[in-house]
Amino acid sequence: MRVGRGLQGLLAFALLIAVVVATAWAQQPHGYRDADAPADVFSATRAFTTIDAIARQPHPVGTAEHDRVRDLLADQLRKLGAQTEIRTGVGRFPVGLLDDDPNIGLVHNIVGRFPGKDSTGTVYLVAHYDSVPSAPGANDDGAGVAAVLESVRALRAGGANALRNDLVVLLTDGEEPGLLGAEAFVASGDYDREHGVVINHEARGTGGPSLLWRLTRPEGGLIEAVAQAVPNPNTDSLTTAMAGDATSSNSDFTAFRPGGLRVLDWAYTGSSAYYHNRLDDPSHVHLPTLQQLGQNTLSQIHEFGNADLRDTADGSNPAFFPLPFGVLVVVPVWVIIALAVLLVLAVAWTIRQVRRTGEASLPRIALAALTAMLTVPFAMVVTFGWWALMQAIRPDYATGPVDPYRSGFFQAAVLFVSVTLLLAWYVFARRVFGSTAAPVGLLTGVAVIGAVFAAAAPAAAALLVVPACAAAVGVALAFVVPERWRLPLITVFLLPAAVFLGLSAWSGLQSGLATAPYLTAPVIVLLGGLLLLAPAHSWPPRRAWPIPLTAVAIVCALTAAGLAVDTFDAQHPRRTQLDYALDADKGQAQWISALAPDDWTRAFVTAADPDPKYTGLSDRVVSSGPAPVQQLSAPKAEILSDTTDSGQRTLRLRLTSPRGAPRVDLRWDADLTSLRVAGRAITPVPATGFHCYAVPAEGIEVELVAPAGPRTLRLADYSWLPDSHLDALPKLPDDHYYRQDSEAAVFSTLALP
Repeated sequence: MRVGRGLQGLLAFALLIAVVVATAWAQQPHGYRDADAPADVFSATRAFTTIDAIARQPHPVGTAEHDRVRDLLADQLRKLGAQTEIRTGVGRFPVGLLDDDPNIGLVHNIVGRFPGKDSTGTVYLVAHYDSVPSAPGANDDGAGVAAVLESVRALRAGGANALRNDLVVLLTDGEEPGLLGAEAFVASGDYDREHGVVINHEARGTGGPSLLWRLTRPEGGLIEAVAQAVPNPNTDSLTTAMAGDATSSNSDFTAFRPGGLRVLDWAYTGSSAYYHNRLDDPSHVHLPTLQQLGQNTLSQIHEFGNADLRDTADGSNPAFFPLPFGVLVVVPVWVIIALAVLLVLAVAWTIRQVRRTGEASLPRIALAALTAMLTVPFAMVVTFGWWALMQAIRPDYATGPVDPYRSGFFQAAVLFVSVTLLLAWYVFARRVFGSTAAPVGLLTGVAVIGAVFAAAAPAAAALLVVPACAAAVGVALAFVVPERWRLPLITVFLLPAAVFLGLSAWSGLQSGLATAPYLTAPVIVLLGGLLLLAPAHSWPPRRAWPIPLTAVAIVCALTAAGLAVDTFDAQHPRRTQLDYALDADKGQAQWISALAPDDWTRAFVTAADPDPKYTGLSDRVVSSGPAPVQQLSAPKAEILSDTTDSGQRTLRLRLTSPRGAPRVDLRWDADLTSLRVAGRAITPVPATGFHCYAVPAEGIEVELVAPAGPRTLRLADYSWLPDSHLDALPKLPDDHYYRQDSEAAVFSTLALP
């Protein structure tokens, strides 16, 4: 039986969609090695024992549980044969990020060294071992710690007791309050600045593929090594270009980069509802994800550990993109520029051919191209509006970490939002501009965006230029082959678009629904639009509006299903935030919150503005209410010395928290000349004060130098709200959990004449 022309186009389109789905599925982690795996192989089951040991409960800096985890990990490193030390120092939030009121803290980095046989540099395996107060940290960053230790164990078991290069395990402290451990490590200067390579591990969820989402530039030498050695090289030059300049999602990468180290920043982001959640516990670790993360780490140890690290300082920034089956393609940027030129030429040839045959006019093609390009920002706006609507319907989504717990229906809805707009445009364009001008205009619009993108950022443009060029060449070649071969030819040349769409759309969704307008919507419109070239002749000539209307119905159904299934319970708790603030000088107290009152905090706060003296205790206070006064000891500043010389007053203080709060803040009104905390000079000098974390029981010494004269200092200490023993705070319901910044703060004033 002969298949009709229209059905052939639909079958070709179905094949391309199957490739999209298969590619997205293949990118996800599948399977893991158990405890019976060969000793020299990374085993997620063996790595999990470390997670189980360190993530029993939250272990933020300045707590006894943190000290237990530190000592346990140091002991594990010693058992692996590392020359292990605990480096104590003072770290600060990296200069350039929130300098006016920085986080500073006493940190204890765990450093284990394995000397190389003929070292040309140092490979640093990095993960942070502290957690936030609100979470046990099984994924963030227990999985990273476990991946590092199990990789080193497998390396040693394989007989590679000495690599060519030095190997250093660096388990940093104080990442959560501000990258303090990594910054202290760099500030000490005791590291391989010239030939050091850092492999950093992070997590912002509980699953999904292990992504190389940032690396220092120039990238050439690092990415070539990843392409050669890493079994799951999930990365591309667009993602790394965008994330490299981001400061809203910091990891230790941000602290290492200024130190001259070459850094590869690996993380996973799936199921992000559990990020900084009380259920970020061992039972919510996805072993296939841990396996993929660890296999990548072990491969990098072998690659960088035996390479000549003096030769990996490639000064280029190439284009790179992944393909299925663990392939990472790396090409010079001139290749992308050449492909962009070929893309434009192929589209120009196609326009010439359809004009010559009279199938479409240049004005119609131009208008179709213009409207196609406008569909991209329109899809972004509508997707953003859809998520804003979800947050309005369910305000808890606006305060959650990233995504809802059961996000599958919502993710599918986001995909169909963009698909709906693409189909609506296509129906409109075919009706207004013609059945030939619409697809040719679409291809022209993609070519224009690709060419502009390639001219501005050729490496980042690879994810659009490569599939668009293949599609354009396929369409151009279709004019010179017999008609029966045209659809198969175009379908083959559309396969890159299907592969790139599968790789990009789903990974963009896993990054979060809030980022879907920027990462997913443009990909669906541009690459998904290319796939419509296959069924161009199968499209119904009339009454095609039911197609996008059906997509609208699917969006509504998926949205309703998502709202119906995503409810809160003890295993899917909602997040809340509450602070208790006590003015120790006046014996007054208030409840304050950085969030609008919810069903729990409504018993404590209203939308009323707090007394101004309480607003400085939190970055953002939007609700408040009266609180009973509980006798909590105020922080103290013991004056060790107070001298004035040459118009400068030098104060040496010891800051302590009699109630054992792990954080003490010190603020001042007038500018200081200099500041030292625990012996470290803090430069530039903060304008208004600092937050000091992990203050020991004996206190921490601070030296202030300021112009002579009276001075008023303000002190505050902070403890995790559930651990503050407040009589007026009832037990939190099981279907809630406190956000990491829920604290009890006690503040007082010290007037120095």
